Amino acid sequence: MFNSRQFYNVNRASVLTPQVRAIWDNMCIGVAVVDADGICEYMNPIQRRADGFTRIPVEGQHISSLYVPHEREVIPTMECLQTGKPLLKKAYWYATSTNFLISTVADFFPLFDHGRKDGVITFAIWTGNTAHFSESRRPLKPCNADAPYNYYTFSSIVGRDEALQECIHEARSAATSSSPVMIWGESGTGKELFAQAIHSASSRAGHPFIPVNCAAIPENLLEGILFGTVKGAYTDAPDKPGLFEKANCGTLLFDELNSMSRGLQAKLLRVLEDNCIRRIGAKEEKQVNVRIIAAVNEDPEGCVERNKIREDIFYRLCVLRYDIPELYRRKGDIPLLMEYFRKHYNKKFHKQIMAYSSEVQDIFLAYNWPGNVRELKNVIESAFHNNHTAILTRNDIPNYILSRLAVDTMHAEDVRGLPLHEMLARYEVLLIEDAYRRNGGSLTKTAAELQVSKQNLAYKMKKYNIR
Repeated sequence: MFNSRQFYNVNRASVLTPQVRAIWDNMCIGVAVVDADGICEYMNPIQRRADGFTRIPVEGQHISSLYVPHEREVIPTMECLQTGKPLLKKAYWYATSTNFLISTVADFFPLFDHGRKDGVITFAIWTGNTAHFSESRRPLKPCNADAPYNYYTFSSIVGRDEALQECIHEARSAATSSSPVMIWGESGTGKELFAQAIHSASSRAGHPFIPVNCAAIPENLLEGILFGTVKGAYTDAPDKPGLFEKANCGTLLFDELNSMSRGLQAKLLRVLEDNCIRRIGAKEEKQVNVRIIAAVNEDPEGCVERNKIREDIFYRLCVLRYDIPELYRRKGDIPLLMEYFRKHYNKKFHKQIMAYSSEVQDIFLAYNWPGNVRELKNVIESAFHNNHTAILTRNDIPNYILSRLAVDTMHAEDVRGLPLHEMLARYEVLLIEDAYRRNGGSLTKTAAELQVSKQNLAYKMKKYNIR
């Protein structure tokens, strides 16, 4: 039974001290903390990698904009927050806004500040993942299924940029072959989208496409997940096929291959050379027919130099290679993407948002999008949650976008040679002006957002002559 007295004052502050954060940051299980309103306050690195949020600032976003219910009315984090009761040893599939279904066993503990609800802390262990499809897209079926799967295609890729179109043109030709493919691009550029498009246009389109996030699965589990196990191979080992067998006749995507151990890369090389796999504990090998696509989020040659990717497997996988341009290099595509996601979220959330304000368009074109298309997609989704009118405005955009843009604007000015205190003062002015404007000229709301006293804020505004 849950003893609420024991948790009477186990609050966010107590589980997020610098010392405790240091533990969470280095754990091999996922840890996340939300406040009493469901706003994400902390997510440790392995949880970010597992869910594809490595380049997206998740702090400050509502948890429902990062995860969507799967076969449930509400995500477990919100259920725990609403009921104030823990959900322990909960085995379930959860869906991320980055298009993955992930299988976990997780614990959800409510947090209290002197008896008042103060948030939720979650601990998760991953047991597998697969591509996440909407209701209009069919789930994976056995290899001998008669009907084809519905995956993203090349027509799903939005953009007219010359470099992007050239990449699409070259990737289309890859579909006619079964050679290994390497896709290089920063996080959020659409590497899996390209991988699915190649699969969809190939003769393997009627068979499974299975993505494997090499960074999210602990090394000691990944080998068994890939190659399978035989009963008795180790304590409680089941007789279970691995992903190579499940993807037979189809395609396996190794996402973030540069995070895979070099020892496991050597075993992968064996599969590439003779198309044979051996389950852990098995005496005999099995023949498989699987196309390998590898995706890396760092320069591949640099990964070889830094010993993140074996040289032999690099040359074996890099038969066909495609480099996806970052969003800041193709800003002319941003208006197209904005319109695409506006229609997408209108349909998804049953809204009638007609347009973006001109100020929002200017902000989106000025921002450099370090998280690329995925970040743009998540920002627009967040804006949809914040909006209650027919136009998306500056007030609907997450604060971190405006803060980063303020820094970029300051850097665009010539501040070289200025003393540090003067550069910091300019940045402080930008942040205060932006928050004051966003809060409609309310000193109280601005002070609350910036987490300073009204007196301190008034003093700074007078000091900097902010009207």
